[in-house]
Amino acid sequence: MRRGDLLGERERYELDQAIGRGGMGEVWRAYDRFLDRRLAVKFTRVSDESLVGRFEQEARSTAWFEHPGVPTVYDFGGHDGSFYLVMQYVEGTTVDHVLDAEERLSVSWASLIAAQVCAVLNVAHRRPLVHRDLKPSNLMLCPDGSVKVLDFGAAVGLGPGDVRRTTTGLGAPYTPGYTAMEQVYGSPSPQSDLYSLGCVLYEMLTGRQVFLGTTPYEVLRRHEDDQPTPPRALRPDVPPALDTLVLQLLAKQPADRPADADGVYHRLLQFVSSLEPLPGIVNAIVPQHLYSMAVSRIRLTGAAPAARPEEPVELPTFGEVVQARAEAGSLAEAGRYTQAAEILSGLTEPARLALGDDDPEYMGLRLDLADVLYQGGDYRRAVHAYRAAAVALAEFYGPDDPHVLTCREQEAVSQAHLGATGTALTHLQELLDDLSPGSPYDALTLRVRERIARLKLAAGQTDQARKELNELLDDLTGLYGGDHPQVSDLEALLHDLNQAGTG
Repeated sequence: MRRGDLLGERERYELDQAIGRGGMGEVWRAYDRFLDRRLAVKFTRVSDESLVGRFEQEARSTAWFEHPGVPTVYDFGGHDGSFYLVMQYVEGTTVDHVLDAEERLSVSWASLIAAQVCAVLNVAHRRPLVHRDLKPSNLMLCPDGSVKVLDFGAAVGLGPGDVRRTTTGLGAPYTPGYTAMEQVYGSPSPQSDLYSLGCVLYEMLTGRQVFLGTTPYEVLRRHEDDQPTPPRALRPDVPPALDTLVLQLLAKQPADRPADADGVYHRLLQFVSSLEPLPGIVNAIVPQHLYSMAVSRIRLTGAAPAARPEEPVELPTFGEVVQARAEAGSLAEAGRYTQAAEILSGLTEPARLALGDDDPEYMGLRLDLADVLYQGGDYRRAVHAYRAAAVALAEFYGPDDPHVLTCREQEAVSQAHLGATGTALTHLQELLDDLSPGSPYDALTLRVRERIARLKLAAGQTDQARKELNELLDDLTGLYGGDHPQVSDLEALLHDLNQAGTG
């Protein structure tokens, strides 16, 4: 990239100067030549063509997320072998640079910054959209005292099969030193972000990272095995309740951490009192939420208006259902999952009434809807969609129908994405018990075995998970040799597990 390069349709965006560089790309200041405004353009280098679609999906999933604590995403495209996101330009100082200047922050400043991050996470996790790379360099403290969470969802595109990239310098969905181990092992959840927030809060309070090490593997091992030194042991003026909160955020098991970001937000606010100036960083504290404060004072009074009579629903024909499914499929292929889901969900009940509960086209529509919700990251609705589809399909085609089994698998996977590791494990184990007697080595059984082992890693059952992964690898290589698609991922994961255990 060079100053003066033009991007986008009709060469809309003009690059001005590089303002940041990292392992996977760089950020440039740019100008919108049509609307005459300053922008930021984040470039990401992608050497693996298989990740192209994932980054396109990531761009769409982050663009929907509108929050004053997150830079707005305006556009997405490709240029000179890289992909780019066009975003709101944010003035400020990243927290890592704040710490370089201040060494550590007051209890009030550290709590205020962390509370604002929690306000962002509280909205994102309802989707759920997991950041996966919270760290001081991804938090911008603005001159008015507000905080912007940068690179939101930047690692969404990298799945469990890319775990090995995290420790070999090839670009990572996390940063060693700020990451929960269940995320390292391929099962991030909202609680993983809370762990990362705990690492950042610890550093803001004490001026040092939770765990140090000479290699990434040593840092990972310490995060997995060692207990952190309490912040109060390093800084006695940290209130006992804040010390307790930090240690809870840093709990090894996701279930032992706070339940959600909203609860952490309210606990942090009690430690925010007077804020001393940060010369050159924060010029003045400006209320950022006057609009929301005003709206919160609205009180609705009076009786609710009488409900209007419902308009009769015009039922679709068989051909219209087929056409709608095809249209939704094209939208999904283009990554427009929200629009596809709206078409399918609006048609589900009319199609049932028109075609009947047992019609294959209606059943296919329900499966399409569940898949589109999952692909678009709407895991909460996907859980219910897969469950309902499995029940309906089992009623007409039997519990062993391949579509029923796949729906059960996907429901559990959606639960895992929501952070319900225990529930997901229970459902997958029940599915495996139903599968194993009849087909111990078919593709679904082998895939479910890997999912169970990975979730056990996320739940801290490391020894049991390692044993099951080794057994699965032996079965796969014995049956199919080294060319089976699961083999390379398993070998990489076991390699990282062994390195982290001996680092």
